[in-house]
Amino acid sequence: MKFDIIIIGGGMVGGALAYTLSKGPWQIALIDATGPANEDTRLIALNEGSCCLFKNSGIWPDLAPYAAPIQQIHVSHQGHFGIARIEAHELGLDTLGHVVPASHINSALFTALHTAENIKLFCPATLKTLTQDADTVTISIDTAQGTEEYTANIVIGADGSHSTVRELLGISTQEIDYQQSALVTITQLARDHKNIAYERFQEEGAIAMLPLTGTQAATIWTASNTHIRHLMQLNDTEFLQQLQQQFGYRLGRLQQIGKRAIYPLYMQQAQQQKKQNVLLIGNAAHTLHPIAAQGLNLALYEVAMLTEYFLAQKSLKRCLQNLPFDYLQQNFRLSLSHGLTELFSKDLFPLNMARQAGMIGFDQCILLKKYFTSHAMGKSGHVPSLFFNL
Repeated sequence: MKFDIIIIGGGMVGGALAYTLSKGPWQIALIDATGPANEDTRLIALNEGSCCLFKNSGIWPDLAPYAAPIQQIHVSHQGHFGIARIEAHELGLDTLGHVVPASHINSALFTALHTAENIKLFCPATLKTLTQDADTVTISIDTAQGTEEYTANIVIGADGSHSTVRELLGISTQEIDYQQSALVTITQLARDHKNIAYERFQEEGAIAMLPLTGTQAATIWTASNTHIRHLMQLNDTEFLQQLQQQFGYRLGRLQQIGKRAIYPLYMQQAQQQKKQNVLLIGNAAHTLHPIAAQGLNLALYEVAMLTEYFLAQKSLKRCLQNLPFDYLQQNFRLSLSHGLTELFSKDLFPLNMARQAGMIGFDQCILLKKYFTSHAMGKSGHVPSLFFNL
């Protein structure tokens, strides 16, 4: 059986790409090993462009009840002067984005995929082999019915950091292990968070407190693997005391925490993003530190770019050869995530003074804020139509 496009990986990136491409005339196969990740504990900060993609593709009504808007971003450094703030109204925006639990994004996408008549979902199914000639790609997958073989004009690998597609293509990666982990939980608050997203840098790592619906905050605490293991061993009362002490009282007295989960942190970049008729996107192409919330937002920008590009093609044969990916966007976001991690990980007096001066200067300069947010939201250079607030 032949498809026009086969997407490997049905998570948030692969699912979003399959659904946006379903508006075109193609037959699409989506290969996923596990199905909707309803146990996904990640808490996702979607920038304004990513929210527009979900709105324009018709998925937003299923996300809106669980989406908390971000009206302000507040950045500080524990024990040092200077703060940096970005407010939506001063940039002429309704919001800077929304925070949505990943489980709801996965569920909404999985529901939407079943409504598209030109998407064939193989789940659970795992990729075993991949070969290609000048015009087509042939894959074999293991399913409950046995091994099956399919061909397509294009295969897209959206199968995460440990990408099987990337491995079968023989594409190497450049990696930086930060020796850090992220602890993720939900914190109950005593008062309204006023839709402010806080990022508080520590001597070691950072604590992000992001608004959720009601009086809840998404808590992402990044630190060394050793320190995160220690935090995981504390009971809830002890952990809450540590969180209050390290974050402070900008959100009042913290009341309660939910289940804690940890994720290892590293940066990984594939040495090639495309090989003949196969393309890597999302974490299969680049895994970022979560410090600037760029990982999924960069992947969704790529989804919007690809959808716009494919819809403009008369034929999909060999069309990846002329793919106009905005590598400046990728490099900016990779550099931003890595640079902030490095910048706030060193405790040197001259660097501390420079950081404080930089944060104060940034806080006072509207033009600098507009430049920064336009790049961070994918609103610089070419902006794909799905990223517009139509």
